Amino acid sequence: MTLLPVVFLVALLALSGFFSSVETAFTALSAGQVSHLAENRGKRGRLVKKLNDRPDILLTTLLIGNNLANLGASALTTTMTIRLFGNLYVAASTGILTLVVLVFCEVSPKQFALVRAEELALSSARTVRILSWVLRPVIGAISVISRTITRIFAGSTEPQMTLESVLHHVKAAEGQGIVESFEEQMVRNVFRINDTPVEAIMTHRTDLCTLDENSRVDEALNQLLDSGHSRAPVLRGDAEHVSGVVNLGELARALRDAPETPVKKVAAAPVLVPGTLKAHELFFRLKTEPIHMAVVLDEYGGLDGVVTREDVMEEIFGDLYDEREPDVEDPIVSDGQGGWIMQGDADFYDVVDVLGLRLEHDSRTHTVGGYLFEKLEHIPETGTTISLPEGIYTILAVEKQRIVSVRFVPSTDMD
Repeated sequence: MTLLPVVFLVALLALSGFFSSVETAFTALSAGQVSHLAENRGKRGRLVKKLNDRPDILLTTLLIGNNLANLGASALTTTMTIRLFGNLYVAASTGILTLVVLVFCEVSPKQFALVRAEELALSSARTVRILSWVLRPVIGAISVISRTITRIFAGSTEPQMTLESVLHHVKAAEGQGIVESFEEQMVRNVFRINDTPVEAIMTHRTDLCTLDENSRVDEALNQLLDSGHSRAPVLRGDAEHVSGVVNLGELARALRDAPETPVKKVAAAPVLVPGTLKAHELFFRLKTEPIHMAVVLDEYGGLDGVVTREDVMEEIFGDLYDEREPDVEDPIVSDGQGGWIMQGDADFYDVVDVLGLRLEHDSRTHTVGGYLFEKLEHIPETGTTISLPEGIYTILAVEKQRIVSVRFVPSTDMD
C-alpha cells in the first residue's frame, strides 16, 4: 500500500478542521466587530461583512465543505482498514477516526477560532466566497428546502436586536473586563432616561425654597442663602402662579445696586415643562438653550417641582455633589442582617440594579415610597409592616405625609 491514501486522509481531516474553525470564527464575530473590519480592513474586511450579511449562504457553504470532508475521511478510512486488516476492524477504525475528528477537527479548531476570530475570518473570506460560487446550485437547493422547513415550524419572523440584548452584551463585556462597571451603569442610564419622565427626577415643591415676587432683594437673598440652594422659583401669591426664576448671582448684583428692589424686577422668565416630559427631551433642551433650571408643572398648571441640569446629568453619571450640599445617604444600603434600608425616594431602577427585584407598579410611580403608597392606598404610620410577594417592608420614618425610609427583607422564595 502506498502513502497516497494516508496523505489524502490527512488532507481531508485538515479540511474538516478548517471548515469547523471558519464557521466558529464567523459566528463568533459581533455586529460591532464586523462593522469595524468593514471600515478598517480594506477589501477583505468588506468581504467578511458581505458574507456575514448572508448567513444562509455562509453557513451552508461551510457545512457542505465540512460534511464532505468528514464523509470522505470516513470512507477512505473504511477502505484502508478493509484492505489492511479486514472487515473485523472497521468498527475499531471508525471509533478511532471519530475521536481524531472530535479532538483535531472540531474542538481544537473551534477553540482556536474563538481566540483569533477576526484574523481567521479575514484570511478565509476569499476562499469561502469562491467555494460559495462553486457550490451555488447545491446551496440554492438546500436553502430553499431549509427555509421552507423553518417557515413551517418556526414562522417567518426575523431575529431583531432589542434593547435588552444590547444591555446583555454590555453586561457581558463588563464581566470580561472590556468595560468598567461604572461604564456599564452609564450605558444603562443613557437608555433609561428615554423612558424617565422629569417628574421622577425633579425636586418636589415641598423641598424647594420659593420666593414671593414682591419680597425685597435683600430679604430674598437671605432666604435663599439660608436654604442652601443657588436658584429658586418666584411665585405670584401661591404655588399656582410661577412668575420667574432667580439665582444667587442676580440677587447679589441687585443687592449691591438697589437692595429694596422687588424680586420680580430681577427674576428671569421661567422655563415651564410638564411632568410627563421625558428626561432625554429636557436634556437636549438644556444642551441647546441657556437653561439651568426648569419649572415642572402638575396637571393643573401649578408648581410641582424643579429640574436642574445637575438632576439630568445625575441620571447618567450618578450623584454629583458640591460644597453646598449636605452629605446624602446612599438610597439603598444593607443592614447587615439580611435586610436593606431604603430611602423613600429610592428609584425603581436602583432597586432593580442592587436587589434584582422586579416590582409591578403604576407607570406614574417611580420611587419606593410611591410604590408602597400605591399598595396601601393610604398614608402609613411609622412602624407599619407591609407584606408583599417580594418581601416584607417596615416603615421606619414618615415626614410631611411622605415615606422617608423603609426596611426591606426579601422573601426567602424570591427568584
